Amino acid sequence: MRPAACYFPIEYQGEYITQNTVTDGSVRYSRINITESAIPIWGNCHKRHDNNVVLKTGTEEASCYRCFHLKLVSKNVLRVLTADNDYISKCHTNEEKALASCLRDDALQDEEKSTEIILYKFREWNNDEVRQEYCPIHGRYKLTYNIDNGTEDRVECESPESEVDNCPSGSALNLRFRNCAFHDQEVTFECLGHWRGLRNQNYLALVNTNNDARLGPKYRCATWVENPKTGEIEISFSKDSTCRSINKYHRNANSYGNNINNDYHSEIISLTPIPQEFGQISQYCSFPNWLIGKWEHVIVSQNQLIYKDHTSFKTYTMKCVKNNTNYDSDKYIVYSQTQCGEEKYQCLKIQRRDENVFEFQISSRSEPNFTNTICNEFYFNDDRWLTQGRLDSNSIVSPCPIVGEFSGVIPDDEGLCAKLSSECGSPDIMYYQISACEFDEVYEEREYRCLGQWTHRNIVYTYTQRRDVGTYECFVGTMLSDRQIFIKEAGEHCQRDVNPHRFGMELNKVAHCSMPEPFKPSSRPTHKYSEVPTVRSTTSGYQRHDQQQPHSSSPSVVANSTPSSPVVTTGRSNTQYTVTNQQQPKQPQPHPTARPGVPGSGASRPIYLVYLSYPQSSNEAL
Repeated sequence: MRPAACYFPIEYQGEYITQNTVTDGSVRYSRINITESAIPIWGNCHKRHDNNVVLKTGTEEASCYRCFHLKLVSKNVLRVLTADNDYISKCHTNEEKALASCLRDDALQDEEKSTEIILYKFREWNNDEVRQEYCPIHGRYKLTYNIDNGTEDRVECESPESEVDNCPSGSALNLRFRNCAFHDQEVTFECLGHWRGLRNQNYLALVNTNNDARLGPKYRCATWVENPKTGEIEISFSKDSTCRSINKYHRNANSYGNNINNDYHSEIISLTPIPQEFGQISQYCSFPNWLIGKWEHVIVSQNQLIYKDHTSFKTYTMKCVKNNTNYDSDKYIVYSQTQCGEEKYQCLKIQRRDENVFEFQISSRSEPNFTNTICNEFYFNDDRWLTQGRLDSNSIVSPCPIVGEFSGVIPDDEGLCAKLSSECGSPDIMYYQISACEFDEVYEEREYRCLGQWTHRNIVYTYTQRRDVGTYECFVGTMLSDRQIFIKEAGEHCQRDVNPHRFGMELNKVAHCSMPEPFKPSSRPTHKYSEVPTVRSTTSGYQRHDQQQPHSSSPSVVANSTPSSPVVTTGRSNTQYTVTNQQQPKQPQPHPTARPGVPGSGASRPIYLVYLSYPQSSNEAL
C-alpha cells in the first residue's frame, strides 16, 4: 500500500481569518484559504503524518519545505503550531530536514518550543457561512469588567445593573454595560468554538459583532473558569487575537503604573449567576442514577436536566415533576424554562441504549399547567430520537462491533474502495480508509471511538465519536449472511428510516486479528466468524439511490488498508492480520478529482461502517 496522498479533510477546508500585525494596539488581519491539497499562502500539501503536515513551495530544482502541526480544536477554530518563529521567510531545502523540524509530543506540551497561529473560520469550502456554535456559558449573570494595562487601579465596570445573557440565541453572549466608567453600551459576542487546552484550561473563541474598540479586537480568544459550587465564572481575554497572550504578563498586585512592562495586559469579565425563578412546583421526582452526568448537549443532576438544542439554539432547564412509574417508567413530566424565560410543562421519554449512550424525545404537546395527558404515546414518534453520548466515557469501554479487517467497493463512487479495521488491543477503536482501488493511493484515513451499540427492528446501531475533530456519528448495519455485511451512516441522531441492505455498502472480511483472544465483553454476546470468508467484490447487490444523502453534520469516511501480502501491519500498532484467499478484481481508475472530502469532486458521500456483533436489546439492558 502506497503512503497516503496529501489531502486536507473537508472539515479543514474553507476560508479563515488570522492575526497578521499589531500596531498601537490595533490588530490587522489576513485571510488564509485551505483547499483540498494546499494552504496557498504557505505551500502545497506534500506529506502528512497524523497532525503534522509538510508544505512545499517552489520548483523541483529549488524547493522550500515547512512543517506545521494542525489541530481542529473546534469546528470553526484551527490551531496551527510550528517550531520556527519566522515561519514565513524561513524554510528547509529538503523534505528530510522539514520532517526533522516537525513538532513531537514533548514540544507540543511546551509552549516555549513552538509558535502558535490561531485561524478563525468564516466560510466553508462550499462558500457557505460557518455554522453557529453553542456557547459553553448559558443563563443570566451580573457582570463586572476590569481592564488593566499597568497604568491605573480602577475597575471599569462594577455596576449591579450590568448583565450578560444569551437570549434569544445560545450561540451568543450579550453584554449590557450600565453605569460604568464609559458610556452605556451593548456588545454581542458570537461564539466560534470552545475547547480544552493544556493543563485542562477551558478556551473560548469569540467574534465581536459590533466592532467596539473598547472591548478589544474583532476576534478574541479567552479562557474561562467556573466555580462548581457558586456557578461564578471568570473570563480572561487575550490582548490580541492569539491565545497565548492571556495572562502571559504578570505584575505586582500593589504596584500601578511603575516599572510595568509595556506588554502587560489583564482583561477580565466576572459573572455572578442570576438564579432562575420557576413557578410553583408542588412536587419533584428524580431522574435515574445512570442518567446523571454530562452528555453531548445534556447535563443531568438528580432532579434537573439542562438541554441545549443545537437546532433552535434554545437552552431548556427542565425540573423533574413526575415519573409515570406505574405504566410508562421511561416518561417524565418536566417543568421547562428557556434562557429567555419561556415556561411550560412537557414530557420526556428517555431510553438507555448502552453504558455511554441514551436517547430521548420531547413530547410534541406542551401545556402551561400540569397535566398527565402530555405523556400520551400519541405525542411521540418512535422514529425520531435525540441521541447523546456520555462525555466522561473514557472509564467505560464499549467495544466496536468488528474484529479484523474488511474491504468493499463504494457503490456510487466507481473506482474507490473502502477498508475498515479494528485494533485488537483497543476494542473500542475503529479505523476507516478510502483509496483508489487500482493503484492503492490512500485519499483519507480516520479514526472512530465506539460509544455504544443496540438493536432496533433487526438493525444494529453503533454510536461513535470521530477522534480527530470530536464530532459524533451513528452507523447502521445488517448481516445478510456470514459472507455479506451491509452498512450505512445514519446521521447525528441515529435516524430510523435508513436501510443499510438496500442503500448501504457491502463489506467482506479479508483478514482476522492474530491475537488468540479477541476482546469479548461479558455483558453482551459478540458475533464472530469461525472462518474468514472468501472475498466477494461483486456489486450486483447495490442499488443506487441518489436521494440518500448524508447529513451535513456527518463526518466523512476513514479506515485501514487492505492487505496485499500474507501478513500486513496496519501502521496503527503492532497488531497483525492474517489474510485468506484474496482475489480483488481490478477496478476502473478513478477520475483524478474523485477524491473523498474534496469540494466539487462528487465527494459528499455516505459514511460506511460494518457490524459483526449484535447486542442485547435496550430493554434488556435496562
